[in-house]
Amino acid sequence: MKSFLTIFLVLFFVSSVYSQEDTLLIRYRKKAINYQQSIKMAKHRLSGAKSKVEAASSDMYPHLDFNGNYRFYGEPLQLAPPSDGSSLIGEETHNFYSLRLDLYQPILTGGYLSGNKRAAESEVAMMKSLVNLNKQQITLNSDLLYWNAVSKKEIAQLYVKYKENIGKFLKVIKDRVDEEIVAPNELYQAQVRYNDAEYKSIRSEKEYRISIMELNKLIGFPVNNFTPVADSLQIVQWNKPKSNITDLALEQRPEINYAKSLVIKSKSKEEIVGSEYDPKFGISAGGKWGSPSPGLQLDPGFNYGFKADLTIPIFYWGIKKEKVFTAKQSTEVAKLQMEETKDKIKLEVESNYYKLERTQQQLDFAKGSLENAAKNVAVMLDRYNEGLSSILEVLDAQLYWQKTYLNYILAKYELNIAYSQYLYAIGEFSKIEIN
Repeated sequence: MKSFLTIFLVLFFVSSVYSQEDTLLIRYRKKAINYQQSIKMAKHRLSGAKSKVEAASSDMYPHLDFNGNYRFYGEPLQLAPPSDGSSLIGEETHNFYSLRLDLYQPILTGGYLSGNKRAAESEVAMMKSLVNLNKQQITLNSDLLYWNAVSKKEIAQLYVKYKENIGKFLKVIKDRVDEEIVAPNELYQAQVRYNDAEYKSIRSEKEYRISIMELNKLIGFPVNNFTPVADSLQIVQWNKPKSNITDLALEQRPEINYAKSLVIKSKSKEEIVGSEYDPKFGISAGGKWGSPSPGLQLDPGFNYGFKADLTIPIFYWGIKKEKVFTAKQSTEVAKLQMEETKDKIKLEVESNYYKLERTQQQLDFAKGSLENAAKNVAVMLDRYNEGLSSILEVLDAQLYWQKTYLNYILAKYELNIAYSQYLYAIGEFSKIEIN
């Protein structure tokens, strides 16, 4: 029965190969990111926020306005008499019209323009963080669905192999029954186990197909598409981090950048609110063509002028103080939200790293159990052929091998999931490129 043991061990060690990151996983991550509507919406919001920055910057430049007007009076209006001292009276006219071109440059706005621009820039930073946040979540979801599909596929293959092994043993028993070496009831016992294996094989194949459908939905493939996945779960390679992973997470997680940008935006709103009651100064220059012309003549003419505007608010019953105080409270809330976010991320990092360590221990234990289970099957088969073990001992050994192999697959699955969740916790998924 050494060949039988070899089959088990080969099957075991092939599935135990350590390798680099699954190329299909990388491909489906990007497919999911580029397909999901939440990413597209976040990118549109980012484009809109960038336009706000351009608009805020434009407010700082000179403004050029063109306008025209026309007025008709039913009762004519009399213009001023000539300035040469003659006795002539001024002419009458029904029509007044003009064309103006004015250039205005704000000089002092109390911090409104600069605050408005900073608020717009902080919104851009917030929208970038929102894109990365959606990217992080979608990447994690694609990992979870991909590893689920691979695990279901490997489990389905396990039950097929389990059924085949019982089938081989069933053939041995049938030959022994035909030779009247053993009683027919042993054949029935093996047949029951074979039927159970067949049932599990059918059920696992169904679960595998459904898991592929769920993956297809996320990555934008037709639901019934037979999307390829790896035949078995890889044992992810990971090393204990050399640096403080909490600090790394606080540096990379998009939630932190979002919270920081929100604080900056709130501070900018304080400046904008206060600027409403600060001194303002601006200059303008312009030209006008129309009738009446300079000198109040009916013939249209051109005139030009310069203007400086200064506004100094004096007394508003403390309204500035109250409005600024209200805006400051929003800033304090934003700061507290950032601290709350930091605490949440620290917990996620530590708990996910602990989960990763413990899951690795589970896998190591499951691997050792599977080795022993495979050896036990081979020993029991040899003892059965020598008449030293019952059929139930062999069938139980095969069942224990199937269960330990299932535990091994689930341990690999949990390790891959734990590793993906750990990468999410430290913000690594936010680095993935978007097409």
